[in-house]
Amino acid sequence: MTTLFDTLKFKKQLTGVGFSQTHAEGMTEAVRDSFENLATKNDLHLLEAKLLFSQGELKNDLIKWMVGLSFIQVGLCLSVVLAFHAG
Repeated sequence: MTTLFDTLKFKKQLTGVGFSQTHAEGMTEAVRDSFENLATKNDLHLLEAKLLFSQGELKNDLIKWMVGLSFIQVGLCLSVVLAFHAG
């Protein structure tokens, strides 16, 4: 990810308010490095698309299991009824 961050301006601002040169450089590096872990809007849209796709797959799997279990329940109920009716 490319972020526009003026490190020289930031370092000058820090030294302008009393930070030492060493501290200002350290803070500047820390802030610049922290930008590497930020997500962009494109990253968030990609994540959203993946989540929606996974959600759809899970929904389809749940429907398949529910239909299958419904057939099993009907079969068990019929076998119990027929077992008592024959006896």
